[in-house]
Amino acid sequence: MNKVHIATDSTADLPPELINEYGITVVPLKVIFSGCEPLLDGVEIDTVEFYRRLAENREMPATSQPTPAEFAAAYGKLSAKGGKIISIHLSSKLSGTCQSARMAKEMVSGVDIEVIDSKLASMGLGLVVLEAAAAARAGKSKEEILDVINKLIPKIQVFFIVDSLDYLVRGGRIGKAQAFLGTILNIKPLLYLKEGIVNPHEKVRGKTRAIDRLVEIVEETAGNQKIKCSLVHGNDPAGVEQLRQKLAAKLNCDEPVVTGLGAVIGTHVGPGVLGIVFAEL
Repeated sequence: MNKVHIATDSTADLPPELINEYGITVVPLKVIFSGCEPLLDGVEIDTVEFYRRLAENREMPATSQPTPAEFAAAYGKLSAKGGKIISIHLSSKLSGTCQSARMAKEMVSGVDIEVIDSKLASMGLGLVVLEAAAAARAGKSKEEILDVINKLIPKIQVFFIVDSLDYLVRGGRIGKAQAFLGTILNIKPLLYLKEGIVNPHEKVRGKTRAIDRLVEIVEETAGNQKIKCSLVHGNDPAGVEQLRQKLAAKLNCDEPVVTGLGAVIGTHVGPGVLGIVFAEL
């Protein structure tokens, strides 16, 4: 059977309607508020509830990756349907999620499973998963889908602004953005992902200017080239709509996938984040 199943984890931040449309299997990470039981990201806690609780709790929640057994259970259900599995995950430099998936692969005998470290996060990972799922739905072979994935990953660029670096620092995901520590009031750190690590790009004064700068960066990179893109936000629908309108006026992009950051990614970047993920076609 040529059927290929696509799996990922909840840090892809994919909208539920796209998960359902493409038949993607999502293995959730967990978020843990102080004194509470772990909650499955996107299953037991959605983005609205997460940001409400984040505002109410003084302590930052913790996060944890799926266990190998949880991945193995997901792979077992897919293998029962026949076919092969491609499992694409959050950067191994940000989480042990990919390693858990690789351990699970060894636990499930007789199943053709390919585990891929995307070196990405949020909708950077999400765009790769969507392209893979579209190829799988079109009946492409495992090798053809892997070719799509391996060509797309190096093209994906992720730029984002944060209200504060505190969440990245406390979550241990600050990466090379240490250089931006000590930013003053109303200065927005503009960051990017490279090889799975958070890097500093520049400091921008004020949110409106920061939004303009995000659009300019895509313009400088892609010009008039057709791009595939997604916009992400941490409980800031007004900000992401402003970003969407400015993007539509200046760039050659189809209607972008707009999504809120889930509980796990939101834990590590905090509220008020705005980001753009794009790749030249």
